Amino acid sequence: MTASQDLVHRMIQSFPQLRPLYHSHLDDMGGELLPYLLMADAARWASAELVSDAATVGALVRWLEQEFEAAGADEKDLIGLGFVEALPAAPEGDPLLERLGPSLRQVAEELGLTR
Repeated sequence: MTASQDLVHRMIQSFPQLRPLYHSHLDDMGGELLPYLLMADAARWASAELVSDAATVGALVRWLEQEFEAAGADEKDLIGLGFVEALPAAPEGDPLLERLGPSLRQVAEELGLTR
């Protein structure tokens, strides 16, 4: 298992709300886990669920911030390019972008997602 796959598995363990997304991903990919695609799906899930489940989305974003700060290069790329890059840009994405911690906010700024 790669470090990126391990990160995805830990995320799914920590956030059971993402399990249907994970299983759908595996079904669509013939059983193969493609971490970048799943992380982008998680970003779209977070954007869609922010209004109805702000607590879980906030916890996920905080968890990703902590993981990013402790991660190696591969995991940083996965979180930054898989999750953050898939977030909607400002102004549409402002409600979620404003929840990012300092490290992920910097990634969003570098990607041109913020104003």
